[in-house]
Amino acid sequence: MRKVKILPMLLVLFVSLSSAVDTSKVSANTSSLGITGHVFDKGEKVDGALVKLYQNNTVVQITETKKSEFQFILFSGILYMVEIHKPGSITERIQISTEEDTQFGGKYLYELNVNLMSIDKIKGVDMSELDFPTAIVKYDKDEGEYMHDTAYRRKVKLNFKELKQQAQVKR
Repeated sequence: MRKVKILPMLLVLFVSLSSAVDTSKVSANTSSLGITGHVFDKGEKVDGALVKLYQNNTVVQITETKKSEFQFILFSGILYMVEIHKPGSITERIQISTEEDTQFGGKYLYELNVNLMSIDKIKGVDMSELDFPTAIVKYDKDEGEYMHDTAYRRKVKLNFKELKQQAQVKR
């Protein structure tokens, strides 16, 4: 019986596979963002809410909340959208940009708390404004971490307030 030398075969396999990787696309500052989200409705944890993760307008992952929680890992250089839906509630959309250069490669963590609002509160009004994100999260170079865009969030809150007022007038 012939003896097979394994070490030379492994070396050839390693060299072949490593040459297939395009290292020009791998940055020294490549990072990932771990998202943990919690969904609430009137202060109560929501189980079974449908959560979709979009990457450049394509659904790449779908999950449901368990004990009000969902999790995703996002990679650098991509524009994401997290969409949370529960029947009877307004669908929440949160844009998360990992396109900005971070200070260093590594893993960042971000926690989202999403409070759903009943669709009944704005029934009978033009809801086209709700097709846009309710929040934007992006990397803040000054702080060295991912943060909510507070100016955008204030604008969204004002829009919701106006929609609620319009709905009350129509009742």
